[in-house]
Amino acid sequence: MFVQFRLFNPSQLSDIIEIARKNLTERYNDFVYLDIQKSWPSAFIVGMSDQTIAGFICGGISGDKEARILMLAVDTPFRHNGIGSGLMSLFEQEAQKVKVGKIRLEVRTDNLEAINFYKNHGFAVSNLLPSYYNDGSDAYTMEKILVKT
Repeated sequence: MFVQFRLFNPSQLSDIIEIARKNLTERYNDFVYLDIQKSWPSAFIVGMSDQTIAGFICGGISGDKEARILMLAVDTPFRHNGIGSGLMSLFEQEAQKVKVGKIRLEVRTDNLEAINFYKNHGFAVSNLLPSYYNDGSDAYTMEKILVKT
């Protein structure tokens, strides 16, 4: 499978919303995606298979030079083809460009596939967040140190 990675274009919003709806449990208002894109455009990346968006990653930067992955989703038919790894690698490169020292994310404690994916990419569980999600489910905070201080 040939995959190209590109920056998110607002014209792709409906496709991104559909992938998020099918593959993530939390629901977001449409404007949230555009707000995320405006805050750090180079870190809102889509993976394209032919002309189809197969997955995306987006995040932000906090004041203490910490990047946060807000959403990462790969549509089910495209999983296990390296798309998630490619998105993660490009996000990390963008974080390094702005000299971020750490990347942080939250993941459901029962999402073992995602937890293992993040561990395979150098993340470690750093905290438990009880009742973090809207449905009351717990989350782990996972972190990856990019720069030793």
